[in-house]
Amino acid sequence: METLKIAFYTDSYLPSRDGVVTSIINTRKELERRGHEVYVFASGGGETAKLAKKDKRLYVIKGMKFNKYPQYTMGLINRESMKVMEIMPDVIHAHTPFTAGLFGYRASVQLNTKFIGTFHTMVFSDEAIAAYFTNNRTVMKLSRFVVMRYLKWFYSKTDSVIAPTLYVKDILKKNGLKNIQIIPTGIDFDSMKREKREKARMQLGLSSKDKIILYFGRVSREKNIEILIKAAKPLSASGFKVIIAGSGPYTGELRTLSKKIGNKNVIFAGFIKENDIPLYYASADILCNPSTFETQGIVDLYASFYGIPLLLPEKGAQEELLKYAKCGEKFNVHSIKNLVEKANFMYENAGKYKFGGVIKEFDVKKTVDKLIALYNKI
Repeated sequence: METLKIAFYTDSYLPSRDGVVTSIINTRKELERRGHEVYVFASGGGETAKLAKKDKRLYVIKGMKFNKYPQYTMGLINRESMKVMEIMPDVIHAHTPFTAGLFGYRASVQLNTKFIGTFHTMVFSDEAIAAYFTNNRTVMKLSRFVVMRYLKWFYSKTDSVIAPTLYVKDILKKNGLKNIQIIPTGIDFDSMKREKREKARMQLGLSSKDKIILYFGRVSREKNIEILIKAAKPLSASGFKVIIAGSGPYTGELRTLSKKIGNKNVIFAGFIKENDIPLYYASADILCNPSTFETQGIVDLYASFYGIPLLLPEKGAQEELLKYAKCGEKFNVHSIKNLVEKANFMYENAGKYKFGGVIKEFDVKKTVDKLIALYNKI
């Protein structure tokens, strides 16, 4: 097997945690396990720079935080650009179309190196534009047009575009993008730690009799978490508690909304430490990420490992998981009643759900097989 040198470019990286960071870490780990060399060029600040002192293949593009999405840094000063000239990668792989991605594209031109881009985030969606720019309908329409024109330009410079799901591929094709390959983010299930439900609940202070619906992830406007907050009171009639595990800029507004409704069964757990993550999954009866903003839904894969049924929003990327196993149910994101009905049904029929097909399809070894095949092809 020929050893490849691969340069990843990203606008989000450790110590921040999101789907893009998870994708990069999992993919890099598996590529390096197979003997390939992966170099990460990441927009970041002082905390990321500290990590670079220990990680000799991490280079920081210094910049400033994007205020409305502090996990992202707008890389401005690329003093590390000469390093990629020394590395001479076989492939440059952008995990962002923005500042770091542009640096990656420029490096690919200078080095005459193949250039790939993964489309991770629905940046042109109404949810994203409303959350981070404006909710004025006229300005939103113009913003969507401008962003889409830019994305078409950026991805037209790639030798291949990677979409994590068929849902995303279809959207990109409809907007004029070409040469799209479906390669999802994989999970290293072999390294994951299993926790016993009773022990996990005891450590989190939860009763063995509690019915738990878990949301796990970034707490931001586009994630549509408010439907869970609004559903909490009718869910309480069946004994459910709703746990919001994660932090983000929308936490305060959701707390206010929950208090206004009068919810007594919503727990805002805040930022979850790495060692505690398995406890939350193991404690849950149902996982619900109500966002239609997702390009894949990595938290669903973690929940599948723990055998937690998934309450999935209709007409989005997440429902594609049902092609691989009967791992949950779909619900109408515009209907609180439908969400509550499906949650009650799932709890009463928990034994019917299966997850083997999901774990097999999204194992990182399989997804990296596809990625290496694409690298070699181009």
